[in-house]
Amino acid sequence: MVKVAKSAYDGMIKHAEAGFPHEVCGVMIGTNGNITHYKECGNLNTQRAHDRYELDPVSFKEADEWARENKMEILGIYHSHPDHPSKASETDRQRGWPDWIYIIFSIMGGKYHDARAWVLEDFDGQFNEEQIEVTEG
Repeated sequence: MVKVAKSAYDGMIKHAEAGFPHEVCGVMIGTNGNITHYKECGNLNTQRAHDRYELDPVSFKEADEWARENKMEILGIYHSHPDHPSKASETDRQRGWPDWIYIIFSIMGGKYHDARAWVLEDFDGQFNEEQIEVTEG
C-alpha cells in the first residue's frame, strides 16, 4: 500500500495536467514510506516529451537537499502518461530503481484519468502494482 497525502497527490495531478500533452516528472518525498510532499522536476527529453521523460539531475539534487534539510527522503518518482494508460512501460522498467515507488498519472485530453503505483522487484525483475491510499496527512 502506497500512502500519499492528499495535498501532494492533488499537486502532482495539477502538474501532470498543466504539462499535457508532454510527460512531466518529479520526485515524491516523505518518511517511513508515506509520501507527504513532492517536487516538480524538469523533463530534459525534448525530442520525445510526448512519451518519454528524462528527469533533470539538477532538479533532483535540489529536491534531495530539501528533503534532507527537512528530515525526509525521496521515496520515488512520479510522471505522467499523456493520452495513455497509467501502466508502467518497458522503458519505465528499464530505468527504474528497486524499492522506489513510481506513480504514473494517466492524463487523457488534458484531464486526470487515473493513477497507479508501481514498485520494481529488482533490477532484472518486473514492476508490481501497489494500491494507492490518499490520506488527509
